[in-house]
Amino acid sequence: MKGMLSGVTVLELGQVIAGTYGGMILADLGAEVIKIEPFWGDAARNPKITPVGSESAIHLQMNRGKKSMVLDLKSEAGREIFCELVAASDVVIDNFRPGVMERLRIDPESLSRHNPRIITVSITGFGATGPARDRPAFDLVVQAYSGLLDMTGPGDGPPARVGIPIADICGGIFTALAVLGALVGRELHGEGQHADISMLDTLVSMLSYDAFDHLNTGAVIQRRGTAHAHIVPWQALEVRDGFVVVAARGDKFWRNLCDAIGRPDLKDDPRTRDNAARLEHRSFVEEILTTEFARRTKAEWMEMTETYDLPVAPVNDIAEVFTDPQVLARDMVRHYRHPVLGDLSYLTSPVKLSGWRHPNQSAPMLGEHTAEVLMKKMNYSPEAIEDLIDQGVVSAGGDHDGIMAAGLGS
Repeated sequence: MKGMLSGVTVLELGQVIAGTYGGMILADLGAEVIKIEPFWGDAARNPKITPVGSESAIHLQMNRGKKSMVLDLKSEAGREIFCELVAASDVVIDNFRPGVMERLRIDPESLSRHNPRIITVSITGFGATGPARDRPAFDLVVQAYSGLLDMTGPGDGPPARVGIPIADICGGIFTALAVLGALVGRELHGEGQHADISMLDTLVSMLSYDAFDHLNTGAVIQRRGTAHAHIVPWQALEVRDGFVVVAARGDKFWRNLCDAIGRPDLKDDPRTRDNAARLEHRSFVEEILTTEFARRTKAEWMEMTETYDLPVAPVNDIAEVFTDPQVLARDMVRHYRHPVLGDLSYLTSPVKLSGWRHPNQSAPMLGEHTAEVLMKKMNYSPEAIEDLIDQGVVSAGGDHDGIMAAGLGS
């Protein structure tokens, strides 16, 4: 079976994470994703950041399954080639700061003249409008702006960053969602679409019901560490060899937990018999559970989940995640062969589609597919490609000596 997006061509002017994560999702779904890179490459290629051998883990993970084309978009010849490519493509994704695409004369309005059906997505820190639009935005900056930082961390401590680059990743997810929606809309209505994605908007939208509560009641969320503002117990508890979490939402799970710790009396105790009572007597509940949970190990508590149907989970470190039987059973780790580094493990897509196995392709070397794209998608001759290389308009990653002779196999 072909991928859901087989036949769709995406041009990705993406850098690091925010501009590349969405393209990775689209490549997993079968799209041909062509990274258009400057001569020095995507900043994510910097091997000083999360190095794996001579490469960067960010690049190796975020750009798997894509092609790399090196093109000088600041030159007139480079822009002409890009616009030719746009005419034969479906989607353009960029994560430049506002105004860059206009200065390069490849903004959505200009591109639509070359292809009225083109879908364009610009992802920035703060969006194309508003007083903060031109400010530099990194994940930590956006987490702070969004309120997420203030909500995260222990109640008696400072704000805490979410451990992953959540603003970048959410921006990429919503970028892919915008592309999918625009592709469907184009089939229904025949026109392309431009999407303005702000990393700040994505995190603010994820404040969800807490935002609704505040907007309508004025309630303010207080930092509570792993504890929940509205449910008790819902938190991490220390055990003999680390931590587990318990999330007893609903009286059924509370009653099961009472049986598991040998305290059936708490089912009917006026201080603990329902969630409202447990909220009022949070300290009393936490004191009991702290004592009881400390008696067992993580493994023993996981055995208890089977016996008593408990919403309990170990607090895994990253090594434990990838030895966990459930993670392994879900085929979340696969392997590809990198041309320099050899066999590498990577995280595959969480989307499981019947009849479709996600591509198992390495992240590309810089400019690895320049000649292929020019020949196969735009009918350039080997001689013309050599001329472009000599003029400094494109680069084939230093591997173009055989282009003339081989004709890329054509």
